[in-house]
Amino acid sequence: MSSIPISILLPVYNGEDNLQNAIESVLNQDYEEFEFIIVNNASNDNTASIINKYTEDNRIKVYNNTNTIPRLENFIKAFSLASPESKWLKFVGDDDRLLPSCLSEMFRAGEEQGGSEKIGIISSYHYIGDELQEGFIPADQDSLAGWQVLRKLLLEPGYRAALYSPASIMVSHKAYLQHGPFRRDLLHADSELFYRILNSYGFAFVRKPLTITGYHSASGQAKSTEKGDTFREAYIIRYYNLSQYNNLKFSIMEVEKIKYNLVKDSTGFILARLAHGEYRTVLKHLTEVPFKALYYLPFCLLYFIVLGIGKIARGEKFKVFNSSRD
Repeated sequence: MSSIPISILLPVYNGEDNLQNAIESVLNQDYEEFEFIIVNNASNDNTASIINKYTEDNRIKVYNNTNTIPRLENFIKAFSLASPESKWLKFVGDDDRLLPSCLSEMFRAGEEQGGSEKIGIISSYHYIGDELQEGFIPADQDSLAGWQVLRKLLLEPGYRAALYSPASIMVSHKAYLQHGPFRRDLLHADSELFYRILNSYGFAFVRKPLTITGYHSASGQAKSTEKGDTFREAYIIRYYNLSQYNNLKFSIMEVEKIKYNLVKDSTGFILARLAHGEYRTVLKHLTEVPFKALYYLPFCLLYFIVLGIGKIARGEKFKVFNSSRD
């Protein structure tokens, strides 16, 4: 082929349990014009032998690290290896899968709405484990200005299902080169980067489930949520970074709403950790809540008390926080 419209990127470390399914989900796409870059981070399980089963496919390019490097560094390395010719970058983790029409549908949506020069991110309906996520994009719109989506992500927590993880989206290569690479000090550096891309690029959406994001107790997202990193980094992405979103203007009340929603998430996390007797984790997280937002803590505690009483009275199960990403 004369050009490579899409670069698919799979950084992996000890992924033998799910890797074969991830690779085959890429090779079974109904769109075939892509390169498939796999970066094996010096795995010590059967990852290498699984990858070797597929190396006869000339679309696959395998890079083997001599030594294991930090997970995010391997992530950045995979993105840096994408062909300069490619317009779009599609990430897939070893526990993720692309449904058969993922590439064709996302590519069509991006090109029809202005191409990678104008569209920064393409998303779709997707599964998180077995649960279908439809997001909150208006039914009559297949594309939006990125700043419109960004405003919703910042102000309305439920909207975040439209931008869950790298596996559920496709990114403009140009936008990545302009705004990347990922910050090395954040576990959720992907979300932080994608929010900044939306500040200056458009957003396209496909109303079909196209990806399955792996989520289980051993997944990075699950561990991040349990440790509190998800909530700590949310303050960076949705509060400290507000000045970087220069295509948006927020009223005083909107900033207060952002702070309240962040503290409400923190309160749910704190109550869950208290229930497990993890007092040091709670104290540490309290130091990570911005001082200018701490006054919402009593109100959020009251919110959960009332919520819990109501659910108990109805005989319902009560969970103080869920696993939503930033």
